[in-house]
Amino acid sequence: MTWRPGPRKRPGFFKFHDNGAMRMTRLRPSMLLCLALLAGIVASGPVQASKRDRLHDQGSERTMADRAISLDEAVARAERRYDARAVRAEEKRNGDRIEYRIRLLGADGRVFEVRIDAETGQEN
Repeated sequence: MTWRPGPRKRPGFFKFHDNGAMRMTRLRPSMLLCLALLAGIVASGPVQASKRDRLHDQGSERTMADRAISLDEAVARAERRYDARAVRAEEKRNGDRIEYRIRLLGADGRVFEVRIDAETGQEN
């Protein structure tokens, strides 16, 4: 004699009865309006961010084109000229002007700062 499974029973604790109330046969006009507004908000988010990024990129390209030397080049020049080691280097903006401030450690242990104009490459 072989064992055959009997009819399967649904779980007895929670029974699901489909009485038609839970079916969404058609969307109500107010729900459609809400979905349309939500889709518009989501779609407009990346457009606003891309405009902001594009304006920011144009500004950074403009300032990069105005520079005669980069910060790395300015550090290398200062280290060679003063025979010192760069401890800190930063870029400061004064209106439209960009200035590199490089803090150097000399062989005698003295710390001093050199300022180099980014447009001309000249030391201030």
